[in-house]
Amino acid sequence: MKNETIASITTPIGEGGIGVIQVSGPNSLEIVNKVFKGKKLKDLINAESMRIYYGDIYYNGRPVDEVIVNVLREQDSFTGEDLVEVNCHGGILAVKKTLESIVSAGAKEVHWEELANRPLINSKIDRIQEEALREIPKAKTKLGVKVLLDQYNGALSLSIHKTIEGIGKCDNNKKLLYDTNNALREILATAAFGCAITSPQKLIITGKPNAGKSTLFNSLLKEDRLITHKEPGTTRDAIDEMFSIDGIPITIVDTAGIRETEHEVERLGILESRKQLAQADKIIVVFDNSKPVEKEDEEIIKLINTLQLKKADNTHNKISVFAVLNKTDLPCKLDAETLIGKIFGPICQVSALNGDGLPTLEETLISEFKGFTEYTPEKPIIFTKRQQDYVSKALNTITRCIQEVKGGKEPSNYSDLLNEIKQNLLNSVDDSHKNREYY
Repeated sequence: MKNETIASITTPIGEGGIGVIQVSGPNSLEIVNKVFKGKKLKDLINAESMRIYYGDIYYNGRPVDEVIVNVLREQDSFTGEDLVEVNCHGGILAVKKTLESIVSAGAKEVHWEELANRPLINSKIDRIQEEALREIPKAKTKLGVKVLLDQYNGALSLSIHKTIEGIGKCDNNKKLLYDTNNALREILATAAFGCAITSPQKLIITGKPNAGKSTLFNSLLKEDRLITHKEPGTTRDAIDEMFSIDGIPITIVDTAGIRETEHEVERLGILESRKQLAQADKIIVVFDNSKPVEKEDEEIIKLINTLQLKKADNTHNKISVFAVLNKTDLPCKLDAETLIGKIFGPICQVSALNGDGLPTLEETLISEFKGFTEYTPEKPIIFTKRQQDYVSKALNTITRCIQEVKGGKEPSNYSDLLNEIKQNLLNSVDDSHKNREYY
């Protein structure tokens, strides 16, 4: 595959200002040269690297589009091989016709992810950088793009390599074990934030019918996505949307109100609600401030407690639950302290209809990421479960070493343990030789 010259559209398909097609491989210049006629440069094969050229793309002797061609020789290319970037007009027809011309000249059309594989194959980037490159086009917020660009440029990789160098000195200076331990803990502490950037947390809104769940859903989205009505049971299915708070993307799901019912359609909606709750990372439980405590409120609290215990047993991560007292613009009839107590932490009081209290609720929902939303450029951030697992293994091993050294004895396999730490960290940077995927 390495000897093939490939071509891929690397901008979203649709109406846009420009469309970009990248051609990478040993014959990229020759292939594009067959269909490109420059206004000044007559032969693209002799083109200088890191220069742009203006001309037209032709197909079967007919002009397809005016383009700007950027030539990058292998030493300057992110793929590690000759690369020609063709910038054409952004309309669907122009982009597809330009690609068709390049493929007819000898390039193989591929998905952009295969193009993203080339830098790794050609040792231009490591596995962490490759993962960042794949995630950048899927980033949901500007903050996500900033974080991933920094990791693509080597922030996390360099930090881990620096830590590996420190481990190499622990043979002769065991006090350095503590420095390395602290460095690993600091890196690992970024994982929850980084993984939330690439795999948005799932936030479920639940509560009894007519508590104001859909109104709160619309208020958090800042648009009328759902129909609301004073009649209980309006929402019959789980509805999900993406939104963000301070750059943290979240998938928010509104569910049918949970209660006993004989209505078949509503009953199916409630079953779906229970299913969604079991898959949640975070849950907002909405209580109606304008009504006294009802049996449905108590049943929902029991259900949430059961789910928390079950998830903790299965994944060691409890679901974060936020109690929201809604309709605070109406006279209070709910004894929230007696109903909720300290089960779900602080109670957020809001009027979803008027927007009162929403900023406080939003701040509470992302409180665990408070130290990251004011992002420091070039900060190393773990952003995949794979990276997190390897760094966790390294930290567990170094913790064992420290415990034994503290006890006044050096482990008989001390060098082996240090090598195990190094290997896990090296794997976090690049284990691609184990599970390489080709597209």
